[in-house]
Amino acid sequence: MADQIRTLLLTAIGAARYGDAPAPALANAILSGDRTTRIDQLGFDSLAWMEFCISVELQSGRELTPADIDGMRYVFEIEEWLRARLQ
Repeated sequence: MADQIRTLLLTAIGAARYGDAPAPALANAILSGDRTTRIDQLGFDSLAWMEFCISVELQSGRELTPADIDGMRYVFEIEEWLRARLQ
């Protein structure tokens, strides 16, 4: 399931960037489960976060809001949030 969630996250990051794929280093970090990638490294504004959340919801069927992400500091925390809701 981890690979599916990580792929979902990459797709959502692409949606937040209006179709631009994340940089290879970022994509590799997420796909490998790196726990040091900070959310602020994504460089999203509020609209990008909405696009990200919409993409997550469309792919997973689980509602994720920017408020859910507010207290998170690392991308892996979003992965864990999703894993807990998709089991």
